[in-house]
Amino acid sequence: MKHFNFYRKCILLFSAVLVMAALVVFHILLRDFRLSFFIFLFCAVLCVLLWFMDYLHNRYTDNLLEQLTLLIENLVGSQELVFFPETEDTLLSRLQHQLLKLRGILISQNKILESEKAQIKTLISDISHQIKTPVASAKTFAELLNDEALSEKERDEYMMILEEALNKLTFLTDSLIKMSRLESGIINLKPEKVVLNELVLQSVKTVYSKAKEKNVTIIFDGEQKYETRLDFNWTVEAITNVLDNAVKYTQNEGMIKIVITVLPSYLKLDIQDNGSGISEEEQAKIFGRFYRGKNSSGIEGVGIGLYLTRKIVNKQNGFIKVESDCNGSTFSLFFRKTESELLN
Repeated sequence: MKHFNFYRKCILLFSAVLVMAALVVFHILLRDFRLSFFIFLFCAVLCVLLWFMDYLHNRYTDNLLEQLTLLIENLVGSQELVFFPETEDTLLSRLQHQLLKLRGILISQNKILESEKAQIKTLISDISHQIKTPVASAKTFAELLNDEALSEKERDEYMMILEEALNKLTFLTDSLIKMSRLESGIINLKPEKVVLNELVLQSVKTVYSKAKEKNVTIIFDGEQKYETRLDFNWTVEAITNVLDNAVKYTQNEGMIKIVITVLPSYLKLDIQDNGSGISEEEQAKIFGRFYRGKNSSGIEGVGIGLYLTRKIVNKQNGFIKVESDCNGSTFSLFFRKTESELLN
């Protein structure tokens, strides 16, 4: 820009000198003072006009630069002001539009980063809170076991409590690892052609011993085969989490019923129990991370199972919902049907 101004001034000065030289030549050739005066006057006016146009151009350029500076300052200051008419198809209007668009993108990315930062902060807080109790319990009873005056009965009791604390800590750690791997995208679910019945049966086997201890009956009619595309292991994890909750919250000698229903676009897996039910105000919260309901007192768990289930199902283009009353709860898992099944 500095060299450009210098060259422009040189051209203007050269034009003025050229005009004066032409005036002298005309005066020498014509020898007419009046004509030379008018020619001189015309050249003088022309020079003044040239300088005046250059002055206006400089003012116009300075004004544009000032407006652009104000536009950028306002964008940096989180103010969205329009300086150039957006209805006009000019270079400055297009530049303004692109700057405003860039501002919108940066604001959106900043919000995403702030949201992720808040989620990480909450996650760290939740993890520390969840780990604190079993670690403190394990530490306390480990110290008590060093007491040589303990009776054999007390030692066995403390060992049992210590083992329970360590089992809870192991379970919590495994759940946190699964959750973090899913949330961070480290794990990519790999859908393959599976029979949904087999996934359900695998989940039933996992919770069978717990159900047997409480004399809970699990009913599932798996004669008809339902094929779809799912990640086998992670989907078994999702179904098992729901079944495990059903067993834990169903009274002794209760019943759990599993039904698969074919819908136009989905396979619906219903897991119905006759437990204590979930209040309406809690139904929207139970899929949250580390959330435990009012009826969970005295029941093992850390509040991650349903959260993981929703994550796993959602990552496979499905969804989960719950219906509940005083007679029990029904969790419905919706799995997207394959394209070939949708065409049939």
